[in-house]
Amino acid sequence: MDENRYQPPEAPLPDLSLERQITIGDTQFLITATGGIDTRINLAVVGCDRDGRVLSEISGGISRANLPMLAEALSSTLAGLVALHGQHHRATVRRRRPANHGVRWRRADDEHLIARHRDGASRRELADEFGRSPAGIRARLEHLGELDRPDPAPTPE
Repeated sequence: MDENRYQPPEAPLPDLSLERQITIGDTQFLITATGGIDTRINLAVVGCDRDGRVLSEISGGISRANLPMLAEALSSTLAGLVALHGQHHRATVRRRRPANHGVRWRRADDEHLIARHRDGASRRELADEFGRSPAGIRARLEHLGELDRPDPAPTPE
């Protein structure tokens, strides 16, 4: 083969252009990626609600060489954020403790609790009135001898 033969120029690399539209629940995401195959990729992600209001938006440039590593880093980071958000959400959704949870009972409270119980107030009413849980009311009434304590569960032989 003749080494001096004219080599045709390499064809120019095409530009990259990717556009995706994804709907998850009530949110629609538009993802666009543009750039030259041998240059940085410009990435934009926009999330909108049904009325077109922007809820989320992120954009930036990515080196083609770093694309696989960045995809992995973003996936693990976003998964971690989802987990943290879930823990935070569960913590804020938990029922709030009654106002007097853990507070010592005073003698006057005990006397008033007994009187209200004997008058026929429900545990829910007493719980609201004393800032305690219904289980706390029951435990206190048992302690004061106003309710029979449940029999302990039989031990297996």
